[in-house]
This record gives sequence, structure tokens and C-alpha cells, in this order.
Amino acid sequence: MSGTPQSQQSPAEQSTFDKGSEAFEQARDDAAEATRTAKDQISAAAQPIADKAREVAEEQKQSGADRIQGIARAVHGAADNIGKEVPQLAGYVHSGAEQLERASCLLRENSVDDLLKMTNRLAHDRPLAFIGGSVAAGFVLARFLKSSGSAMPPPGERT
Repeated sequence: MSGTPQSQQSPAEQSTFDKGSEAFEQARDDAAEATRTAKDQISAAAQPIADKAREVAEEQKQSGADRIQGIARAVHGAADNIGKEVPQLAGYVHSGAEQLERASCLLRENSVDDLLKMTNRLAHDRPLAFIGGSVAAGFVLARFLKSSGSAMPPPGERT
């Protein structure tokens, strides 16, 4: 204020100081309440979006499990055919198909949240395996998207 210590202020100066201090505290409390309200509103608005994303992820997870199961059946069939020619190799191919079946079951029996936790645990416990698996999955996904997208017109070309 005027440079005088608070204990030496006149009653009018002290009253003005107290009112200013109260106003500052009220403004701070109002800002904190507005922040809490805004956070609550954002959370409430985002919840339906998060729920829909989780629902879509669950549907895609089930679809992926079905596709993997179909691939496993095809691999078992191929192993049976290979077994007629090279019986030793058929065992390895059947083993690969069984791994696919386990992956399919893992997808079916766990929620998206559970799968994310497992992925995070793998990334933490075995980072090289996680990175290698991610790269392999990226190649597989790119091949799948490239083969499934061949019927679509190139970007910018109208049909």
C-alpha cells in the first residue's frame, strides 16, 4: 500500500486491505469452482465418446478373433495336406495353427482394457519382444490393408 507496515496502517487502510484480500480469495475460489465445473462438463461430454469407442473396439476385437480362427482352420487344413507329402513339417504347421487358435481365444475371452494392460505389461517386461511384435504386426496390417484396399479407387479419383 503506502509502504507502512500493516500494524501501523490506519483503520481505513486496514479495511481496504482486508476487502482487497477477501476479494482476491473470492476470485480465486470462483476460478477454482469454474475449473472444476468445466472439468466435470468435459468429462461428461467425453464419456459417451469413450463408451462408443470401447464398443467399436470390442466389435472389432470379436471380428478379429473370428478371422484369426478362420485362418487357423485354413492352416490346419494346409497342414493336413502337407502331412501327406512331408509329415515332419505338418507338425510344425499344426503348431502354428494352434498358436493362432490361442490368440483367437485370448481376444475373445479378454476385454479391450485387459488386452491393453497385457500389452503394457509386455512392453515393460520385454521391450525388444514388444517392438519386434509391433513391427511384425505393422507389416501384416499393411499387407492386409493393401490387399483389401485394392478394390477402392485411388484418392482424388471420383467414381
